[in-house]
Amino acid sequence: MGINSAMRALVLHAPRDLRLEDVDERSPGNGWVKVRVRRVGICGTDKSIYLGDYAARKLPIILGHEISGEIVEVGEGVDERIIGQRVTSEINLSCGECSFCKRGLREHCLRREALGISLDGGMAEYVLTRADLIHPIGDLSWLQGAFIEPLAAALKPFFLMPPPPSSSIAVVGVGTIGLLSVQISALFAPKRLVAISRRRGRKSELAEIFGAESMTVEEALNLKGEFDLVIEASGSPNGLEIALNLTRPRGTIFAKSTHGKEVSFDYTRAVVNEITILGSRCGPFDAAIELLRKGKVRVDELVTSVYKLEDGVEAFIRSLDPDELKVQLE
Repeated sequence: MGINSAMRALVLHAPRDLRLEDVDERSPGNGWVKVRVRRVGICGTDKSIYLGDYAARKLPIILGHEISGEIVEVGEGVDERIIGQRVTSEINLSCGECSFCKRGLREHCLRREALGISLDGGMAEYVLTRADLIHPIGDLSWLQGAFIEPLAAALKPFFLMPPPPSSSIAVVGVGTIGLLSVQISALFAPKRLVAISRRRGRKSELAEIFGAESMTVEEALNLKGEFDLVIEASGSPNGLEIALNLTRPRGTIFAKSTHGKEVSFDYTRAVVNEITILGSRCGPFDAAIELLRKGKVRVDELVTSVYKLEDGVEAFIRSLDPDELKVQLE
């Protein structure tokens, strides 16, 4: 990959040491494309890496994997006719040769690289990604395009273990993944859908708009063992224990938090109650795009602040405010 000139980027050098810098602007290599970034979201994983709770696989690094933009350059072997296409990108680069790749589990590739985690990501004027990872977003807005990755991640457990209709579902946490999970859950016609938050506020109000009852943690714990499915999306080490308290015997917990911290929970209760804990990560982009295109999942209301790239350090500090939901850079 050749070097052209310089571009502006947010570079993390160490926990809480984020700087706006000029970095080398590179051309895409064989099979790669160059995307001009229009929007990029700050997600929970980005914040955990920034705080030092989730270890970055390389430093310094350009964070950011919730990306939308247009292709401005292609490398050798890539059709030039896709230049100008509005796209988003998957984040996991698999080798295609290891045992997991050969079994179709490329997101668990033994030599996996990830944009914004081990490779430079999208908090820059341009990002390089592999051509086979791009997905056209059509007429979706840049804001919506930057939600495709988190929406796909929220969808993943529903593909792995779809809840039957008339299930009772609780969502622990009303951040981005939590509110996306509320909307997805509503599509399965649950008999009861509850969203649980630390305190009442705009986030819990959105959960109600999206079809859920809203409760605080204290209120919800009175419903001990009443839910068929509990989605743990709190971003907190305490979230799994709360989910365990709410799940009925032989119920299921979808584990979605990636806060990077060790978790303590009542393992014996999980065993005795025969509870399934299903972890999941990246999910189906095409399904996420279709839900957004059909208006079955709403994301515009989830963006609480938008900053220019030049103000990215301030944006990260702002994103740590518990009243913020999704902060995006443009």
